[in-house]
Amino acid sequence: MITNMDREHLFEATTGADSCLIIIGNGFDLYHGLATKYLDYRNWLKNHDARVATDFESFVYEMDCSGRVSNSNCELSSIDGIDPRWSSLEESLGIEWDDLCYETLDHTYPDVTEDNPGWDDFWIELHMRLEYLKKLTRDHFREWVESIDVSKIKPVLDLPDTASFVTFNYTPTLEYVYGVRPDRILHIHGCVLDKNELLQFGSPDNNPIELQKMLEDKYGMDDFYGATIQQGVTVACDRCADTWKNIEGNYDALNHFLDTLANVNTVIIMGNSFDKVDKPYYRDVLAPRYRDAEWVFCEYESNEDKQYGIDKFCHELAISNYRMTSYMEFDKGYDQSIDSI
Repeated sequence: MITNMDREHLFEATTGADSCLIIIGNGFDLYHGLATKYLDYRNWLKNHDARVATDFESFVYEMDCSGRVSNSNCELSSIDGIDPRWSSLEESLGIEWDDLCYETLDHTYPDVTEDNPGWDDFWIELHMRLEYLKKLTRDHFREWVESIDVSKIKPVLDLPDTASFVTFNYTPTLEYVYGVRPDRILHIHGCVLDKNELLQFGSPDNNPIELQKMLEDKYGMDDFYGATIQQGVTVACDRCADTWKNIEGNYDALNHFLDTLANVNTVIIMGNSFDKVDKPYYRDVLAPRYRDAEWVFCEYESNEDKQYGIDKFCHELAISNYRMTSYMEFDKGYDQSIDSI
């Protein structure tokens, strides 16, 4: 139960200039009633380009996602007839590029005994197999996020006036709903407000630079590398780049933003799951900077599983001063008098 003392302590900690950093994830938008789940994206695709969703669901070269989706989610998805990979879409975009290229080349390798050796077969098949990726992670993904209307959303939370924000969301909820100045917000993976900005959506395991080196080392000495294989390598690397979330490449922007803040003594996490995809930001940047701050994990529902996950996360990152709370602690319409009941 949240006490008045807890509430007063939190807001005392966030009244100083730049004393509070709030980290925003998709749960924040969901709390405001926005349809921003990956399953919402799937439904949007089914109505706008069903082929892309079908191609994703039929692709068999993704990395092993065992353990990334809970058994309960998998069972629910199976019952509903929905591929469980949609529940952890970015993690499911990690691709076994080596296996994909090897097996594709194995049955498209040029046969010089034939009138048509099939010089272009390798890159053409790779292109056909991977064509959906750019639409899934770039073109259609931006279209879907742009279609999410935040204009009718009302502010339901009391956010500290002096807080600064690092958001993993692509939506302008903070700007449009809460009127937060852009200079107090870092959209670490991009925002649809900037039409020219790339929205980074994908897996950190898909590194096109490493992929190109690996494929060149493996096939560069092949007699047919220049004639047929090199074009396929280009196709694979291009699609790999379309599905790459370059986390380490974002560290400079994150550190630069955090350098502008002073005396951060409270870190509040709202709706961010700090899973495998985004965990490096915490491990390499946020936790080392603010290990001595109070960390407040704001959850829609508090339960033992959530507490265990937070305990494990804080133990791994050597964060000792932390607690879990609910969105009611910040809810504008929450009656504080019930805390004393």
